Amino acid sequence: MNTMLRIALLSALLMVCNYVAALAEASGTILFVSNRTGNAQIYTMNGDGSLQRALTSGPEENTEPAWSPNGKRIAFTSYRDGNAEIYVMNADGGSQKRLTTDTLADNSPAWTPDGRIIFRSSRDRWANFYVINSDGSGLKQLTNSQTDKGAPTLSPDGRWIAFVVHGERGSSEIFVMPAGGGEAHSVTVSLSKNRKFFPSWSPDGRRLAYLEAKERGLNINVIDPDGGHPVKITDNPYTNAFPVWSPDGNHIAFVSSREGTRIEMARGDIYVMKADGSAVTNLTRSPDEDHYPAWSSDGRSIYFVSLREGAAQIYAVPFQGGQQRRLTHTTGFDVMIRPLVLSTTNKIQSKSGSENRSESASRL
Repeated sequence: MNTMLRIALLSALLMVCNYVAALAEASGTILFVSNRTGNAQIYTMNGDGSLQRALTSGPEENTEPAWSPNGKRIAFTSYRDGNAEIYVMNADGGSQKRLTTDTLADNSPAWTPDGRIIFRSSRDRWANFYVINSDGSGLKQLTNSQTDKGAPTLSPDGRWIAFVVHGERGSSEIFVMPAGGGEAHSVTVSLSKNRKFFPSWSPDGRRLAYLEAKERGLNINVIDPDGGHPVKITDNPYTNAFPVWSPDGNHIAFVSSREGTRIEMARGDIYVMKADGSAVTNLTRSPDEDHYPAWSSDGRSIYFVSLREGAAQIYAVPFQGGQQRRLTHTTGFDVMIRPLVLSTTNKIQSKSGSENRSESASRL
């Protein structure tokens, strides 16, 4: 075989490999929750909607799935033992194991980069945060305050937890604390008396997006985790909600009712804008409700939940606009979209974490 022919064949093979890799990325695995069989269960599917598969089953609900840093395991909340408890399972649904055993609710699991699980618990009658190894050992309490708290939201590097503190008189503020435990500080209390909630970390961990309710409007703000440089990136009397950052941090997807009427405040479309609030684009323009956007791992698509067919179903739309694709076709409600995103920083840290120690033990 001559040299030119070898080069041509190698070039063709490289093109095929790149094409296959692109297809694999485009159809990356998605976790979601569906009640299509009667109660909430955890499912996976490819990014194109193919190979939908139930990971959990039974008469009780299983919900709040969260990918481990390396994508090999899933933490979730299950009610199978009478109340909400934290469980883990393999990514294929195998080896399901209960981690918490308290008589009061444990929920909202989130993985740390080294493979531990932070969760919220009401075991001391107040909502507080705990951390546990993925084999059920090493339980540690992180907060001990008599306040109600929202779910823990970990920064991408795993160093910080952002969360909402709900006050006695209906107030709510964004707080940040070290992920290993320690003093929490308010990020937003000095800015206004309006309610703030739904903290969302930028991929580099340097900024937090959050929602602020003022009069009848709901708008998106961005701020540093220490409370510095607050910026309003939407400012209108409509609902602007569920901000989620693109994987490269350059854009934010969100839901807005701005093209509706005051009567249609609950109806929203999926929008995308630059991280500074400019170049706002409506991607869906549906007469029905579109909510809960989630970016694909390659940043090319945005998944979302829509009520346009009656029941909540999962769709996808290119982030730059284009044809919307329906991914689920059931009579149930499909929600809680969790695309698998593998972090390069997490891959190194998780090798020495408790997740891998427990995986090694399970093979013995």
